Amino acid sequence: MSLDLAAYLNRFGEVCQAKFGRTYNFPRVEKRCELLRNGKTRLGSNDVVFLFDPNETPLARYWGQPDTKRLDKALSKSRIFLGPLPERHGDLVTKLLPTFHNIGQISIILRFVHPGTFAIFSTPLTNLLQVQGKDATSLYLAYCEELMKWQKHFKLRTVAETEMALWTFDQIVKKADNSSKECQLLRKFDGDIWIQRRRAAMVLRPFLRNNGPLELAQILVEEEPKLAGKIGAEEYERLLRSASQRYYRRGLVLKPGAAEFLLDQLERDGHMSISQKVDLRRVWELRNRVVHPDAPPTVTEIEWMLEQIQNVRDQWDKQHTS
Repeated sequence: MSLDLAAYLNRFGEVCQAKFGRTYNFPRVEKRCELLRNGKTRLGSNDVVFLFDPNETPLARYWGQPDTKRLDKALSKSRIFLGPLPERHGDLVTKLLPTFHNIGQISIILRFVHPGTFAIFSTPLTNLLQVQGKDATSLYLAYCEELMKWQKHFKLRTVAETEMALWTFDQIVKKADNSSKECQLLRKFDGDIWIQRRRAAMVLRPFLRNNGPLELAQILVEEEPKLAGKIGAEEYERLLRSASQRYYRRGLVLKPGAAEFLLDQLERDGHMSISQKVDLRRVWELRNRVVHPDAPPTVTEIEWMLEQIQNVRDQWDKQHTS
């Protein structure tokens, strides 16, 4: 099952009519910003007022009309040019922040000046896409970057149109007249494997970038104990292979009895205590239960398993560096 996102872009006018009592011609607004896009004129207060004109867009309903006198004074002083589009797109956000102090308003300007790169910032859509950022600016840039991936996948014309299509989908889901219809719409979204891969990437990327396999297993152990155990088991195998290569200059072929033989040898040669060997033999037994479907370990057993793996990893790393 896959989502036809382009079909929702075609329903943007229908949703606007139901929500705002009228439709809007956003391509015409984009055309009005062409001189700004090409860098042939600087941003003026009249440009901003035009974007918030209720006859052109519904955006003043969300962000309010800008203070024209204050804005005119600030823009006359700052003399901001928004084109051509710089290689570092975030530079435009940085350029506008001292004047507008608001990512929402900035996103509206950039969406119409550079619709191929920017979209209107939407908290519901950042939640829908699972986008994250350490502050408002990084969140907005990550949001636009993610929308660009959606644009390419769903073959839409611009990042801005991709946001319009997603906004339309979100509005239709929220306005579904019964729970059955809402569930049907969400099933199309949740059933699209590409979408779920993107959302999972957004959620997992910070953990994957900031944590090693063992730390990731420790994070997952309460929610997905079997997955945590499998990650821990793979890390344990890596440690055993590394120890075999480091101490005996040979690889470890994981055939029956090989891990137990290596643990006996490591204990005999003073690389671990007898009690550690007993514990690590138990870890190997748990490893076998994790990777096979019968009698999986409990959460408590997996937590203990991960703790033992961390202990021996820390010990061997210390021996290696000393």
